[in-house]
Amino acid sequence: MKKAGITIMVLMAIAIITFTIIQRHAVTDNAVDSGGFWAYMYGMTSVPWPTFAAGTVFLMGLTMYMSSWEQKAQRYN
Repeated sequence: MKKAGITIMVLMAIAIITFTIIQRHAVTDNAVDSGGFWAYMYGMTSVPWPTFAAGTVFLMGLTMYMSSWEQKAQRYN
């Protein structure tokens, strides 16, 4: 699980960087009216969903990596 977690984290870090560069940004007419979760005409969205999804999968890879750590403490009976 350690190697799989590292692989997922590396791939998703590359995906986050790629999606951040490629993602089209919505044009806002008024700074006061700009919001985080709005869908505009012609299918443009202001939320970078691919980047958000890659970040979520990155955290899953981090969880897989951390779950493979060995515990230093032992249980005493």
